[in-house]
Amino acid sequence: MLPEGSKKESLREDILEMEKMITDILEAARMQHNAGSLNLEPVDLAGLIRDLRPDFENQPPGLVVPGDLAENIVPADQEKAGIALRNIIDNAMKYSRKSDQPVELSLEDGAGYAVIRIVDHGIGIPAEDQPYIFEPFYRADKSRTRKTGGYGLGLSMCKTIMEAHGGQIEISSTLNQGTTVTLSFPNEAAK
Repeated sequence: MLPEGSKKESLREDILEMEKMITDILEAARMQHNAGSLNLEPVDLAGLIRDLRPDFENQPPGLVVPGDLAENIVPADQEKAGIALRNIIDNAMKYSRKSDQPVELSLEDGAGYAVIRIVDHGIGIPAEDQPYIFEPFYRADKSRTRKTGGYGLGLSMCKTIMEAHGGQIEISSTLNQGTTVTLSFPNEAAK
């Protein structure tokens, strides 16, 4: 009922942001309660990475993925594994400066695990925040803006997804130097 103008547009943006927040909260709750109900199938993690790469290639500071990723098949829920990987790459891009080195993504075999490593050269996470980053609604960046977005649910969801797969997520970070996130999926030999 408001006339067209900046107030109406601002209200529209606020409503869209609230809708996204509610969707994220509901998805986080669904993941917590349905973590055990994965749709496990053979998933090629190299293929999953290749499928996600185009979504990030043209965003600064860029994304570097080796062109020769070898097939690495693990029992996983492709949709949920994709959610976790997309969230981590999105965070790496979001918290890197345009002038930083590109985000690096690699895939390798570990002892009983397929390991995806995402390395950024961005702003890093303060040491005092690192013990809390997997808690729901926790944000190390207290100055959340529409540009950075988020509600502090992404890393909590990623941890839930990785634990449901019998895997793990690890983060190491140094302020103003960058962050490394490691996603470890059990491979067939570990099952």
